[in-house]
Amino acid sequence: MNADERDDTPAETAALERAEPESALDSMLADARAEAAAPLLPLPGVTSSLVGEVVDDRHPALRGRVRVRWADLEGQRFEKWLPTLQGLPVRVADRVILVQPSNWPELVVMGVLDGFARRPEVPRSVRASLVLERDEAIRVESKSGQELLELREEESGPVVRLLTGDVDLDIPGQMRVRAGAITLEATKGQARIEASDDVVVKGEIVRLN
Repeated sequence: MNADERDDTPAETAALERAEPESALDSMLADARAEAAAPLLPLPGVTSSLVGEVVDDRHPALRGRVRVRWADLEGQRFEKWLPTLQGLPVRVADRVILVQPSNWPELVVMGVLDGFARRPEVPRSVRASLVLERDEAIRVESKSGQELLELREEESGPVVRLLTGDVDLDIPGQMRVRAGAITLEATKGQARIEASDDVVVKGEIVRLN
């Protein structure tokens, strides 16, 4: 008898459905939903925010959840899978800020505290690439045809040349220049340093002319 010819009673059908084993993924999802729906344990003395430590950043079934361990003011320890803000990078051993929204049944990971672990550099993908021969250069011009910038290669390495007569580099924040060695040279005229506060020069030996 095939499946179409079976004529089970409602009770037999329900028994068969209960007997069918659910997949491992379905079981993990059910456990995760049950844990998320469960009310939080009481946190005596704690108002609306906590600091916890991430012990696992890979949920077995759900994205956007990390396992966090924390303690209340009386020393009672808790550990639970908690949701994070969308796009928030969280790693094991990060110390995170937990906030309990007034209309939400569980704590939410709102941010990562700095200063406890070195953050790895974010990998960057190459979207465009251009190969230059030694006698070639890239030149940027304005819409009116004015030459602005040139990039070329020389024996000493790559050279970026600004082609306009005067250039202003205006940055609203701090500017940092890092290199193995730095040389500032004024080929015509004087070199001036102006500051609205102290000018600090640090070095093993400072030589002035």
